[in-house]
Amino acid sequence: MDQLLAIRSFVRVARALSFQEAARLEGLSQGTVSKRVAALEKHLGVQLLRRNQREVSPTAHGKAYLGRCLRLLEEFDAVEASVREDANNAAGVVRFTLSPVLSRLIVAPLLVEFSHEYPRIDVVSFLTERHSDIIAEGIDIAARARELEDSSLIARRISSNPLTLAAAPSYLAASGGLDRPEDLEAHNCLTFSRMRASHNWRFKQGRKVREIPVSGNLSADQGDTLVEYAAAGAGIVLMPEWVMADHLAAGRLVRLLQDWDPPSIPLHIVHASNVAMPLRTRLLIDFISRNIRRRDLLPL
Repeated sequence: MDQLLAIRSFVRVARALSFQEAARLEGLSQGTVSKRVAALEKHLGVQLLRRNQREVSPTAHGKAYLGRCLRLLEEFDAVEASVREDANNAAGVVRFTLSPVLSRLIVAPLLVEFSHEYPRIDVVSFLTERHSDIIAEGIDIAARARELEDSSLIARRISSNPLTLAAAPSYLAASGGLDRPEDLEAHNCLTFSRMRASHNWRFKQGRKVREIPVSGNLSADQGDTLVEYAAAGAGIVLMPEWVMADHLAAGRLVRLLQDWDPPSIPLHIVHASNVAMPLRTRLLIDFISRNIRRRDLLPL
């Protein structure tokens, strides 16, 4: 739980006396706001809001907490405003490498907003699935989807990035469904062309672990291409669900083996540890991380 975000959501609800109105004001779903407030109540061990079909109202604990939260947020926002005033003077170039699909679906719109807020900072994006040597190539920050072992890098985690197994209904109708992970060996599986690890798919169910060698007649070095292959009925894909969200919502892809859990591949923003971070770079990392979290753009 991000306690500050949860407090902001609670304050919105307590002042609006409505989860629906609070969600509208925050630009979030009502379910997200409700979950944040419930998590805050669980964390505190007290009920902050009374809920019924007609209205929402603060409890005695909620009223006392609301007053303190308002003072806290006022002071916090004043500190942020002071820092932002310094940030307005930040300038220069930030070189950022990330995957094309992460840029297109998540980051590119945020960079547009960032450029409006910090017009003196130039962001240069290098789009590739390859994990660049950021020090040797003069890159300031990189988005990496994997467990990090390089001690020369400092990482900020932005998503747990769980994977989902999926295929098109047309493919399943022609090739049959799956009952267990081992069935994948008889199917056309769509894999990354430059990653050997992508040819072994791992699944977990309780204490059971299965690692399945997979193969197929189509591979690519970009994740969104593999998703398009799968949506066209070419085979089975294992990919972060946010990459496939539109196809899943439209029914062009369906989830498979939902009683087995594929791994998560944590998504980080990394930078070199052997250099002092310029203000412009810190502002960009903070902006991306904060907005992904606030808008629930990726699973935390």
